[in-house]
Amino acid sequence: MDRSWEGGLEKGGSRARSDPAKPRVGHVRSGHGGSPSAGPAPILGRVSPPETCLLCGSTRHRAIFNEHGTDVLRCRDCRHVFSAHDADADFAGYWGEVVKPGEWFWRDAHEAMYEAFFELMVTEPKGRLLDVGCGLGHFVKAMQDRFPIWETWGCEISPVAVRFAADEVGAANVRAGRVEDAGFPPESFDLVTMWDVFEHLKEPERLLRHLRGLLRPGGALFLHTPNAQVQVPKAVVKRWLLGMKTGRHYLVPNDHLHVYTPRTARTLIERNGFEVRFVHLPPIQEAVDLPGPLFRGLKNAWAASVRGLDRATGGRVNLDNLFVIARRPAAASGAAG
Repeated sequence: MDRSWEGGLEKGGSRARSDPAKPRVGHVRSGHGGSPSAGPAPILGRVSPPETCLLCGSTRHRAIFNEHGTDVLRCRDCRHVFSAHDADADFAGYWGEVVKPGEWFWRDAHEAMYEAFFELMVTEPKGRLLDVGCGLGHFVKAMQDRFPIWETWGCEISPVAVRFAADEVGAANVRAGRVEDAGFPPESFDLVTMWDVFEHLKEPERLLRHLRGLLRPGGALFLHTPNAQVQVPKAVVKRWLLGMKTGRHYLVPNDHLHVYTPRTARTLIERNGFEVRFVHLPPIQEAVDLPGPLFRGLKNAWAASVRGLDRATGGRVNLDNLFVIARRPAAASGAAG
């Protein structure tokens, strides 16, 4: 069986930097999906892999993909997929120095997903919601417009994105900095959301425990993240069809530090004191490198088929993006908090 795609140093680039002669410094992106405003540029060299697997602590792993010089690894013991990129735990420069006007694209691309979320999760006449890694504030603004009685907050580590959210989008109550430092009191939120953030977190368990503490008993954390069972083979096929090209997205290992399956996501989240179930929402309606109605139609057809497969298998086969409802138990359980 040909496994040539599992390793090998690739040439090319991924994201822009001010000085292309320097290797990129690792980071965690806070915000909603898509690319930063800066654009593509080279990633130089191979990065030493992390010492241990996030899920099981194993140091046994192998490369299953390589994107512009950075390996994507799979743990040999628990099969968790993660990047070899040595990232900073907190990074505030994702959006660069200026947010370009084209970033409004992401509001429209997420509209159907947000509407489905509102119907599924916002079932009480009033409450408090916190959007963590709220990026440019499009979800916060949509929530504030749709449910003005709810008290909606956002937290975003990028000062540039926070200014855009307030000045251009019109989102209120967006705090700059880490959510751990935002000063929200314990058990003060009914819902916490993370849209396209979880995969960028180097140390997700620290944040999961903090967010559990912010939720009232019975409250829910809702997160959206890619599914490794789909993303890895899709990246392999995409590279086979199109080659490894600058500006195209494959697994984006310099941004996506962990790529979860339903099993690994459940394991990680449940051991931090949540009760987990998976649901389905409409997909993001566009992509940065494959826009247009044909691609949008294919995405929606795929989403419908995987929902049917999930129902037919009683939830045993989930090939959708991961939409996770992680609920804090209503009664104290003694779990992490």
